[in-house]
Amino acid sequence: MSTTSQDRAGHELLVREIGRINGELASQRRLSAMTVHDLANPAQVILGLSELLLDHQSLDPVVRRRLEQMHRSAVTMSAMISDLSHGLTLDDHGTIDLERVNLVELVTSVVERTRVLASAKNMKLIMLVEQNDNLGCWVDGDAVKLERALVNLIGNAIKFSPPGSRVSIALDRGLDDAKIAVSDQGPGISEQGRVRIFEVFHREEHTAHLPGQGLGLFITRQVVESHGGSISVESTPGHGATFLLSVPLAVDEPFAELA
Repeated sequence: MSTTSQDRAGHELLVREIGRINGELASQRRLSAMTVHDLANPAQVILGLSELLLDHQSLDPVVRRRLEQMHRSAVTMSAMISDLSHGLTLDDHGTIDLERVNLVELVTSVVERTRVLASAKNMKLIMLVEQNDNLGCWVDGDAVKLERALVNLIGNAIKFSPPGSRVSIALDRGLDDAKIAVSDQGPGISEQGRVRIFEVFHREEHTAHLPGQGLGLFITRQVVESHGGSISVESTPGHGATFLLSVPLAVDEPFAELA
């Protein structure tokens, strides 16, 4: 076969391969669009029904608290679905809707809503948050996205830790930033894993059998960095892991003025 014929054959093969890839991508986009559409309806139903039920003044306090947790989870789910429907990609930090957020309330809310996951594995969630001075811990951020980051961290700690173990969540208000530490008693992370843990689709070999796509920590890093913060991990294989999330305090936060 002549060089010209080989070039033509190679070109035709490349065109066919590009066509096949484009066809697969188009199918994936259609599937993603249908999935987002199908998820949106039940999320809105849960959101609407929880709002209606919360309007009843005679609710038992325990029932009201559970409904509030359900409603907040539905709000978060709806926001995530909205991100997907607007074409948010893994490389897109997206926009953040800034508001004044009290991290004490946010952390407390997320911990209370994830206790049911811990209880299913006979695990304990320990929350170490100062709440005795009524000052709160205020940041300017996107409450839904910050909540998503916390849910990822705490959810991972529960998922990767053995039954009967303990997960602790600590909030520390510093002079110019707020630090949230999530510690578990899981298998820990290898030295190589610590380098790549926040990369998209990264999974540790000994946890690859568990559900998940390796997106949670990547998304969490995006959220934290979009708020001007940082995230890191400390771990010794076989002795658990501690994820440390740091975000700047609001400019007029009481302690921030001392920085």
